Amino acid sequence: MKTPLLTFILAAASMSTLSAATLEASSSQPKYPDTSFPRLKIVSGSGKTSYVSGVIDDPTDPAATEGIWFNAPTGSMLTFQSSKTSVVKVDDITSEEIQPGVFAVRIKPSGVGSTKITVSLSGATDYTIQYAASDASKSPKQTTWLQGSCDASAMADVGGGYFYVADDENNILRLYNSQFSGMPLRTVNAEGFANGSEEYDVEGATVSDDGKTIYWITSLANSKKGKEKPYRNRAFTTKINGSGAEATLTSGAYSEKFRDAMIKFGDDNGWNFSASASFANSMIPKRIDGFNVEGLTLKTNGNGAAYIAFRAPCVPKKGVPPTSSNRKYAVMATVENFEQIFSGSGKSSTTPQVGAPVLFDFDGLGIRSIERVGDYYVIIAGLFEGGGTPKAYLWDGTTNENANPITVNGGHLTEMSLALENIAVGGDGHPEALTARQEDNKLYLNIVCDGGSADMYNDGKENKEYSADSKKNPWAKFRLDTFVYTLPDVTGVNTVMRPDFSYSVNGNSIMLSGLTPGTPVTIATADGKVIASTSAQGTTCTLPIPSSGIHILKVGNKSVKLTNR
Repeated sequence: MKTPLLTFILAAASMSTLSAATLEASSSQPKYPDTSFPRLKIVSGSGKTSYVSGVIDDPTDPAATEGIWFNAPTGSMLTFQSSKTSVVKVDDITSEEIQPGVFAVRIKPSGVGSTKITVSLSGATDYTIQYAASDASKSPKQTTWLQGSCDASAMADVGGGYFYVADDENNILRLYNSQFSGMPLRTVNAEGFANGSEEYDVEGATVSDDGKTIYWITSLANSKKGKEKPYRNRAFTTKINGSGAEATLTSGAYSEKFRDAMIKFGDDNGWNFSASASFANSMIPKRIDGFNVEGLTLKTNGNGAAYIAFRAPCVPKKGVPPTSSNRKYAVMATVENFEQIFSGSGKSSTTPQVGAPVLFDFDGLGIRSIERVGDYYVIIAGLFEGGGTPKAYLWDGTTNENANPITVNGGHLTEMSLALENIAVGGDGHPEALTARQEDNKLYLNIVCDGGSADMYNDGKENKEYSADSKKNPWAKFRLDTFVYTLPDVTGVNTVMRPDFSYSVNGNSIMLSGLTPGTPVTIATADGKVIASTSAQGTTCTLPIPSSGIHILKVGNKSVKLTNR
C-alpha cells in the first residue's frame, strides 16, 4: 500500500523541523541598567560551556533574576538537568520566552556547592552551565556579590554608583556597579601606570577633590615570607575620563619614594620602622611589629596633603621605644606635599615631606581603610594578622598635641555601630576598603571584603584558586555591603577658624551678628553640598540649619563646623 503523498510531505516537514532545531546561548545577555555591559560572562553559541556563579537569596543575582538568555525556535520547550540537586533543584530552573525566539533561563540555588546544569531542546545540541552557589548574606538587601575577582583591596568612587577596585593579587583595576551583583564592566591593567611587571599589592586609594584623579598606594611591604618586593614600593595616579559606567582610566604619574619616606618617618618618631621593614631579618608584614600600609586619603583643607595609614605596626606613644607589651595604637603619617608629588607625568623625583603622626586607640587594631567625607573621615580598623572583629569609626579630623592617641572618650572619635563582623567571609575575609558620601544627616558607605581565602563553595578550595583559572574566573567573587549611618544630632558648635563675627545656634536656625553688609553666607553639608545661602543685608542674619548632621557654616572666607558634642 502506498503512503499518501500528503502524509509523506508532512512527515518530511516534521523531520526537517526537528533537524533544524537549534539551542544557543545568545550573544546578547542581561546588561547593567542604561549600559551595553553584560552582567554575566556567557559563551555564546551552541554546544558550549559557561561558568556561572550565584548566591542563595541574592535579590540582584543576575542568573536568578534576569536569567541567562538563549535563542531557540519560538514556542520551544526547554528542559533541564542538575547533577547535584542539593545545590540547584530542577524545579528551580525555569525558562520564559521573553521575546520571540529568546528564552530567559533562570537559576535559583538552594544549597552551597557546585553542579552541572544541562539545558536541552529536543533535536538540538545541549548547552552546559557549570554552576556554583555560595551562601546567603545575613542581610541580602544590603549586599551585592561582585565577580571575576576575590582579593579586593582598594576602591575609588567614579560616580553614579560605580567604582574601580584593585585586587592585591594582580595589577588589574576593575569597574563595578555597587547596586547589582555581576561581572566587572571594564578591566584595566595597571602595570604600565607605575612601570612594573610584578604584582604591586595595591592597598589604598582616594579620589582628588575635583574628581578627575585617583591616587593609589601599594602596601610598601615585604613579601609574606619577609623577602624584598621592589614593585610593592609604588604610589601612582590614574586620570578619570568620563564618569559612572563610562569612566575609563589613563596613566598619570608614579613614585618609588614612599617606602623609604615611611620607614624614616617611623624611625624619626622612635618606633624603629627600619626593623619592622627589614629584609635581613625576613620581617613579614602581617605582625604587630611588621610594616604594611593599607589606607590612603586626602586631608581636609590640607592644601594637597594626605594621610597614609598603617595596618602594621601598632606603636606606643611618640618617642617611646616599642616593646612587646606597649604596641597599642594605630598610626597614620601626614604627607604634606602629597598631590605635588604627582603633579606631572611619569616617574616623580619629588621626595615626600612627612609631617606629624596621628595615633588612634583602637584596642590594638590597625587601620585597614580610611575615607574622607567632607571634613570627616570613616576608618575601618582590623587586626594586623587578619580575622578578628573589625570595627568602624567616625573621626572629625582633630589631632592631638604631641601625638597623644585619639580615643572614643575624647570627643573627636565615635565608634560606628555597623556590625562588621557579619560581613567577613571566612579565612582572611575582612572589610578591606570603602567609599563614602553624605546626604543631609546620613552617610552612605560601601564596604568591600577580601574573600580570597574563603571556601565559598564547600569544596575545600580557597576562593582565589578560581581566580587563577580563566575558565572558572566567574566563580571568584567578593562582597560589597552598603550601610546607611545616621549622624548624631547637632548640639553645639566647634570653631574651625576663629571667626571675626558672633553666632548662636537655636533649634533649627543659626543667627549671626557682626557682619559686613554684602558678605556671602552659606550652610553646606560636610561634602560641600550647599543647602542654604544668602548675602548679608546688614550686620545680622539668620539661616536655617537641619536639626541633625555635620554641616559647615562659611561666612566670607571664615568657616565654622557645626557638629555633635
